[in-house]
Amino acid sequence: MSQVSKNREAVADRTVVGIDFGGTKIEVALADARGTVLERVRMETRADQGPDQALDRAVAAARRLERLSLRTHGMAVGAYAAVSPGVIQSDRILLAPNLPGWERIALARRLERALGAEKVAVCNDVRAGALAELRFGALRGVDPGVYVSLGTGVAAALTIGGGVVAGAHRAAGEIGYVDPGGAGAGAVAEGHAPLEEIVGGKALGERASDLLGVGLTAEALFLRQDAAARRIVRAALGALAVAISNIAVFVDPERIVVGGGMMASADTILPTLTAHLARTVPFPPQVAVAHFVEDASLYGAVALALDHLDAAHGGRHPGDRSGPAGPRRRADPGPAGPQSAAGDPVQCAGASGRR
Repeated sequence: MSQVSKNREAVADRTVVGIDFGGTKIEVALADARGTVLERVRMETRADQGPDQALDRAVAAARRLERLSLRTHGMAVGAYAAVSPGVIQSDRILLAPNLPGWERIALARRLERALGAEKVAVCNDVRAGALAELRFGALRGVDPGVYVSLGTGVAAALTIGGGVVAGAHRAAGEIGYVDPGGAGAGAVAEGHAPLEEIVGGKALGERASDLLGVGLTAEALFLRQDAAARRIVRAALGALAVAISNIAVFVDPERIVVGGGMMASADTILPTLTAHLARTVPFPPQVAVAHFVEDASLYGAVALALDHLDAAHGGRHPGDRSGPAGPRRRADPGPAGPQSAAGDPVQCAGASGRR
């Protein structure tokens, strides 16, 4: 048997564990070498109780899945990955206000010690979502591509050459801090995220509630047909469209995919973005709903762990995978593992080089 065949066999006989830390929930998944989720555990984050209890419970769940992998599926876990909101650096996590105390957490090292693993790959949750789309979803075969996440907050990720761009400070794609016009020179320094405060689901719902005098979520706002509600929606989507158009002019992406909780209103959001791009971008990209709408970051953690597993065994091109079996919302057609900067944890930043 050739070394390549041995490597492929070694990868096929392993499972991976992906951990998705969020502001309200934590999910831990066990997946096979094709990305199919075999088991998953969901729990509350209890963010107000600090990071230690959340990390301890996630590790305990990962341990249970390790045992289940051997007992039920006859395979050992070969790689781990974790994703989290914020800017994940080697010794801290920045810009994650929904996870108080996490700014002091060295996520990769903490999980490596707790799991007894040589490496735990880590990634920002939105870039993880882009990685899931790149491996299994609407960005598969697309180069370059842009992934936009519209939920409580707003963020994006750029995919080039089969990898997700991390940026010099692991902060690429934090478009919530983009100034859509009129934010003021010191807005970010004063702690504001100008675009997110206009378009983010939480801020949009709060602003609409104040203006209309009734408690509203962003989803409820999009369903309203009265003129005042329509004006609020148009203003928010107009600011978003300007930001995305500017990104499209600079990057010239083949496709932009949009995911996140606000895609419940895709019938309003996507036509607005498509029309604005058609008017303002010399070569307008296709705009599509993301393949993973509800759990992109969890599948991103799985994809990152699989890349790490492949790299450890001199593996295969990720395009060899047919993709995960699991809950997905849209199967639009849509290229590949982790690199580590000196002193930094393995992140979903670069291409795997397995072409």
